[in-house]
Amino acid sequence: MMKGVLDCPELPLNVSRSYLQTNSYVAKLSAHIVKKVCDKINSLYNTERERYESIYEDLKIFLEYGCLKDEKFYDRVKNSLLFKSVDGNYLTIQEYLKDKNDKNIYYTNDIIQQSVYIDMFKKENIDVVIFDKMIDNQFISFLEQKNNDIKFVRVDASTDAVKNDGEKIINEKLQDLFRNISGKENLEVSLVSLKDDKIPAVLNVSEESRRFNDMLKMYGMYNNTDLSANSIPDEYTLSLNKENSLIKKLEEDCQGEISEKSKKIAKQIFSLSVLSQRQFSANELSEFLENSYSILENL
Repeated sequence: MMKGVLDCPELPLNVSRSYLQTNSYVAKLSAHIVKKVCDKINSLYNTERERYESIYEDLKIFLEYGCLKDEKFYDRVKNSLLFKSVDGNYLTIQEYLKDKNDKNIYYTNDIIQQSVYIDMFKKENIDVVIFDKMIDNQFISFLEQKNNDIKFVRVDASTDAVKNDGEKIINEKLQDLFRNISGKENLEVSLVSLKDDKIPAVLNVSEESRRFNDMLKMYGMYNNTDLSANSIPDEYTLSLNKENSLIKKLEEDCQGEISEKSKKIAKQIFSLSVLSQRQFSANELSEFLENSYSILENL
């Protein structure tokens, strides 16, 4: 990544690894190199922003690692750190939060898998940045520690930014319906008013719960091979959009005895919300296709 020549008359030609690790002069030399690197990064950001953005993806992982390893490095380059949005724009923390009412920074780690959520944020003109590397999980936690008022939230963690004002409503009959068709007795179901009335439901998992599971996976302490609907943890919430015509019909049907057609529709809605979160297992895919064909036959 970096080439150069250092003139060091105080450093002997024959040196051992232990000498390099313990010698105070080598430590000063290392600190000086770090300072020069930081000065160059800041210079590129301040005077050649376009060029800096063009090479940032090549620098990104090294900058993040440097920040995690050396707090002095972070303090020097923190104002030159960039986040790439799904639209291809590069933003600093300050630029992202400008004119925002809250201190949340919304991100995605899979543009394709989370496209439904991303589209909802786009319609509200809310930038979504990309964190799709393994080191990013540690890096965003590090940034939150350094900036106590900032919170990183994945787009599928909450509907607060893309819903109309108003509290979440719990409809017990709808909740029972979706619990029955999902096979998850403790699935939390709520009625919200999403600004996009074309989306019937979204599945959300709390940011804290997801990060904890990601940490367990990273250290090999969590086996997530079971991708069935029954593996959904308690922290998941199925948010039903009360502005959507399908949900309105289900609400009406729940006033009396629920028809088989409504059960199939509810099953399809739930399956699609799961699909926007993750891939189907083999059994889920078979059930989804069977239910889809059944609905088509009754059209």
